[in-house]
Amino acid sequence: MMNHKFLLIILTFIFSFSVYAYDASDGNITITAGSFIYRTVFPETPNGVISGYHGDLGLIMNGDIDNKGSLEIALFHMNKLYSRDEFGKTQVEQTQVMHTSMGYRRWATPYLSGALGFYSAYPMDDTKVIHTDFAPGTELTTSARDKTEYGFDFSIQSEVWSNEEISVVADARYALSVTSQSHENADHYGLMLAVKYLFKEKYTRKTPEIIEKKSQPPSEDKLLKPE
Repeated sequence: MMNHKFLLIILTFIFSFSVYAYDASDGNITITAGSFIYRTVFPETPNGVISGYHGDLGLIMNGDIDNKGSLEIALFHMNKLYSRDEFGKTQVEQTQVMHTSMGYRRWATPYLSGALGFYSAYPMDDTKVIHTDFAPGTELTTSARDKTEYGFDFSIQSEVWSNEEISVVADARYALSVTSQSHENADHYGLMLAVKYLFKEKYTRKTPEIIEKKSQPPSEDKLLKPE
């Protein structure tokens, strides 16, 4: 129930405050950086072990290929939990990983977009056993000990505030692991609150001053001046 409530809060936040818009355009490059709050999806164990929320940092780079879509590369540093059950017993492990994703982002509207990517996660530290019900020497292993974890990233992103070059975005994400072991919970979801910066713009945006000057009729002096 808590998972559903959390996702409902995320979606309500995104759709309620989407007022400003980003105009995607071929050649634009944006960089998004901010905090990422995430949680591994697994139920409370019989011994009361729960998957809490953790905070870390995320970085997303987008390159627009047209006015509707862009290529995306995302990097997230995480201290991720993995839970595995067998014979009514549970083992929970944690490791530091670098979660990298490459995919495509599609703009449904100027202020709302969705993305699908393929991710790989690389452990960067020793595995810690957070909880185990198994006797020494009979413990299970989780994906926290794997060299690489693979899966799919799903994202819904919306702009909360914008002044054209800089904007604040909310990004709800879900990672579906495809290399998890049997009876293992390795999926995670989270919310990224970040600042997006328009790093490169292929076509310079026309300012109101330039548009006004071009729309003004020629002065009387120029009309009367002989050639």
